[in-house]
Amino acid sequence: MRPYKASKYSDEILLDLVNSCDDRAAFTEIYHRYWQVLLDAAYQRLKSREASEEIVQEIFVNFFLRRHEVEVKSNLEAWLKTALKYKVYNVYRSQLLHQKHLEGIIRETHSSPLPPDEAMSVKELRARILSVTDSLPDKCREVFILSRIEHLSQQEIAIRLDISVNTVKKHITKALRILKAEFKENHFDVLLLILFFNVFK
Repeated sequence: MRPYKASKYSDEILLDLVNSCDDRAAFTEIYHRYWQVLLDAAYQRLKSREASEEIVQEIFVNFFLRRHEVEVKSNLEAWLKTALKYKVYNVYRSQLLHQKHLEGIIRETHSSPLPPDEAMSVKELRARILSVTDSLPDKCREVFILSRIEHLSQQEIAIRLDISVNTVKKHITKALRILKAEFKENHFDVLLLILFFNVFK
C-alpha cells in the first residue's frame, strides 16, 4: 500500500482504491469522513447513542466485507445514507414486532385469569409503580402520566402544559430513568405490560 494523504482524494477515488486495491488507508479515510455524519443521522431517528453507534459500525463492516461488490451509482455519501435508512427501518420493524408481541401477551392475560400467586405479584408491582410515580416531581409526574397513561403525543403534551417539546422529552426521560432504577430487578417488559393495564385506574 503506497503512502498518501487520503484527505486530498475525492470519494470516487477513495472508493476505487478500496474496491480495486484493498487500500485500507482509503477505507479509513472514508470511515473518518462519514462516521460522525451517519452517527448524527442515526441518533436523530433512534434517540439512542448505543443503538446508533451499533448500526453505523455494521454499515462500515458490511461495506468493507462487500467492498468488491459495492456499486455506488450516485455518490458515496448518498449510498451510505441509504444503507443507514434501511438499518434504521430494520430497527423500527424489530421494535414494532416486539410491541405486537407484548400486545399479544396483554390480550392473553385479559382473556384468561392469572394464577393467584402471579395475580398477587401484579398487584404488588402496580402498587410499587403508583408509589414511585407519586414520588416524581410534579411536572415530571404530570408529563409521564399524559405520555404513558393517556398516550398523548409529545406535541400534544407541550401544547396542553404550555411547555416546549424538548422539555417534555426531558421529563419523560427522567421519569423512565427513575422507574428503571426502581425496577432493575424486574425485566423491563413486565413494567411496560403493567403500564399498558392503566394502573392509575
